[in-house]
Amino acid sequence: MKRTIRNILLCMLSALMLVFFVACNGDEGGDDSSSQTSVEETTTKDETSTDITEETTTEDVSSTEEESSTEEEPPLSTDVTKIEIDYNSTFVGVSLKDLSNLFDEQKNADPYVSAGFIFPQTYVPVYDVDNDGDIDDEDYAFVFEITVDLEVRKHIDCIYIYNKGEGKNFVVEAGTPFAYEFSTDVTPTATGWVKIDINQDTQYLNFKFKNSEAPYEIYVYGYDLGEEPPVPEKEHEKATMDYLIGINGHSKNDNVAHLACAGYYRDYLNWKYFYTTSIYPTGKPTSFAGQNQIRQAATYKYMKQTLGMDPVPCFMFDASVSIEGVDRYDPSAYIMYSEMVYQFVLRYGSNTANTVDNIVLSKGNVTKPNMALALGYVDWVELGNEPNGEGDDGFTPYQLAALTSCAIDGHNGTIASSPTGSLLGAKVADPNIKVAVAGLAGIQTRYTKALAFWLEHNRANGDIGIDAFNVHTYCRKTISYNGYSVEVGVSPEEADLEGQLKAILDFRDKYYPDVEVWLTEFGWDTNQSYQTEGSSHAYGDFTGREVQAIWLIRAYLILSKIGVDRAAMYMCYDVGDEETSVGKYGTSGVVAKNGEKKDSFYYIYTLKNTLTGMRFVEEIDSGNKDVWIYKYEDGNGKTSYAVWCPTMDNVKVEGYVLNIGEATSATLTEMVNEDTDGVQTALTVTNGAVSINVSERPVFVTVE
Repeated sequence: MKRTIRNILLCMLSALMLVFFVACNGDEGGDDSSSQTSVEETTTKDETSTDITEETTTEDVSSTEEESSTEEEPPLSTDVTKIEIDYNSTFVGVSLKDLSNLFDEQKNADPYVSAGFIFPQTYVPVYDVDNDGDIDDEDYAFVFEITVDLEVRKHIDCIYIYNKGEGKNFVVEAGTPFAYEFSTDVTPTATGWVKIDINQDTQYLNFKFKNSEAPYEIYVYGYDLGEEPPVPEKEHEKATMDYLIGINGHSKNDNVAHLACAGYYRDYLNWKYFYTTSIYPTGKPTSFAGQNQIRQAATYKYMKQTLGMDPVPCFMFDASVSIEGVDRYDPSAYIMYSEMVYQFVLRYGSNTANTVDNIVLSKGNVTKPNMALALGYVDWVELGNEPNGEGDDGFTPYQLAALTSCAIDGHNGTIASSPTGSLLGAKVADPNIKVAVAGLAGIQTRYTKALAFWLEHNRANGDIGIDAFNVHTYCRKTISYNGYSVEVGVSPEEADLEGQLKAILDFRDKYYPDVEVWLTEFGWDTNQSYQTEGSSHAYGDFTGREVQAIWLIRAYLILSKIGVDRAAMYMCYDVGDEETSVGKYGTSGVVAKNGEKKDSFYYIYTLKNTLTGMRFVEEIDSGNKDVWIYKYEDGNGKTSYAVWCPTMDNVKVEGYVLNIGEATSATLTEMVNEDTDGVQTALTVTNGAVSINVSERPVFVTVE
């Protein structure tokens, strides 16, 4: 019995040892059949276990996904890399000089990784800053500032500059614009790449250096902080055509009856026209009951009440507008101008809360009780014309911003009144008045960005205060004529007018969707000499006057499509004889010097009458590269199609079939000379389409 028990125990022990052996060596397999069986059995069990695990995983997927949706994103990389700078993202507020060479070789080297021997090939030249024809000590000592907007905050680890020579000082600032919390400066002692440690979280970097001490190139290194660029809260609404169509002129000279072709009138007025003298503070605004104002009031009343036009006074100025001895970057330098704007809006705006106690009169004028206030003739004022030139009379973006802020509301009311006792600023006189910044010579997107940058960071609550950005351009190209290079006018499509304005419109749409964009000078001369820049030369079936008219209409159409809000052609009257006046702008009017209305007067009038109250909706694919179609609607069931050939080669497309949808009736409007409504013809609608002849002169098909 004991032996039996012992044998049983020995067998059990052997079995346990065998199981232990198999468990330890099963992966290696073997010839033993019992071992093979055990491995197979174990594998089978593992597969069963695996199936259960997979089922569990499947069941947990939705739960895991729900949990992951609430989990934080993985941490951002803090690896330091080069942040390439686009020059268009910079602001040069204290100079109009080109500093693009600071950032034009962003891919050529990587000194953070290896300085090597690569050095920049281009550099910023030493500039004649005051444009007097001589680079003197004052020019050498001029300090440039250039601000980089990274669009969102980033961590900036360091900056590398390529220094050329000894003793050149370079300053870097970071943080809040115009009140930077971080500042450091270096004066390298040798040529080569110089590292400047920053270690700041910032959206803005500001660099300062003397005119003669600019580095060859600037590289910025850091990493993202996970912030996203701003997204527009709303889309900018396109303007109606009658609101968009404008014309330039001088109200004290123009025959008002010749203005009715447009929807608004941009009135060139020298600000001194309303001042007895430019010497301040002895100078005061002239009486707004004087002879100048009697004529002004009558003209604006006729425009507003009879013609249904919006007069927009453009108060022109030069450097003498600033008070002598006051820094032109200081808003208080422009008290005289701001006082004049206040007194003007007091009379022509719509704020009935004002009283005669707000009026300031110069000596010898009528008494205050004879003054009329809040006439309601003006809804907008424009603060200047082409001040962005170089030299003593030019204004940098920050100088113009300072003037603009003072003229809006006394720089947020911080300059409450002038020594004469007058309040300051357009919006102090009438909070509902709208303000357009000065029209800039050229489509100056970077200048506009710099101006808005100053206003946003120097006015209260980031409110830039202005209601319209404002630029000028003319459609021209250089050709060779009789061995000479001459500038001739070209069509708006040939000049890529849409592309020219894209950057400033994108800037507006992204950052300031409530602000309008104006193009307050464009146009073509009708003098046919090749010595006249930008002339609309006759070609094909078209006279020079017809070409001017056709291109103006096509420009207005393109501008309405891309989101320009107001566009004023230059200008109402010719200042020179059409046959003999050689040179630009002498014959760019819609009315000849002798009073004869050109084709352009009637074409613009027809455009306004046809598309009044209508907004651009969409561009329709015509299926033909030589046919462009724009669709307009008034929101009340009326639709118009503008159709034309976008060429300047006398292209024609006969019998083009235009799809008009479910409309059952259609009217064709053709622009002709001496007719303000055009020639209208009923079209036959067949299967939702009409047949029209298309040329480079736009036609309009209206359906309801």
